[in-house]
Amino acid sequence: MTHPRPTQAAMRAHLEQEAHGHGIGAFVQDMVYGGNDGIVTTFAVVAGTVGADFPFTVIIVLGLANLLADGVSMATGAYLSTKSERDQYERLWKEESREIADHPALEKEEVRSAYAAKGFSGKDLDRAVEVITADRSVWVETMMVEEHGLTKERSSRPAAHGIVTFFSFVFFGAIPLLPYLLQIDDRFLIAIVGALTAMAVLGVSRSYITRERIFRGIVEVVGVGAASATVAYGVGLFLRGWIAF
Repeated sequence: MTHPRPTQAAMRAHLEQEAHGHGIGAFVQDMVYGGNDGIVTTFAVVAGTVGADFPFTVIIVLGLANLLADGVSMATGAYLSTKSERDQYERLWKEESREIADHPALEKEEVRSAYAAKGFSGKDLDRAVEVITADRSVWVETMMVEEHGLTKERSSRPAAHGIVTFFSFVFFGAIPLLPYLLQIDDRFLIAIVGALTAMAVLGVSRSYITRERIFRGIVEVVGVGAASATVAYGVGLFLRGWIAF
């Protein structure tokens, strides 16, 4: 049974579909890692101040200060990182486009070598090279992946990545603070339960991104968060007698 050969339009549609899927995945990644950092750092602040036996008003002040300051820091970091990726991608895109214009035969041989290494040969290899090099954009995209290992998946909207990171950080990071803001009884216990539950949810989401087993994702995220909070609580407890408040 013979399969129809791919057309230029089909290849373009496939590339766009792949880019769209990866783009969504990149925002999910921002949400998960932003939320994970938010809840771990804020929970550690809460645990440390509880260990030091500070009044709950101090816990609120330190927690909110950490939440907003670190949230802004994480967001700007995501923005600058993605913007740098975009700038690098655009620079290399222009270089590859210029090389294709100046030395089309050499660049076509690079495509041939790349696909020969993937196992293409004979007429299949000739057809693949023909389809890819028939469209300048597809040709440049192929060279970006094969020669530089770069895709366009995270480079298009740096501001959006920063915003998603910030709101995820603040949303999940606020969970350990809510019992104190609402002045609920057994505040620390409820903060622990809420934080661990949120970490488990983030662990499941992380498993979606990394495609690892769900149990492993939960254990790793909850384990890191619990370890950080335990250390912070221990430090606060150790220093309690030395701090006059």
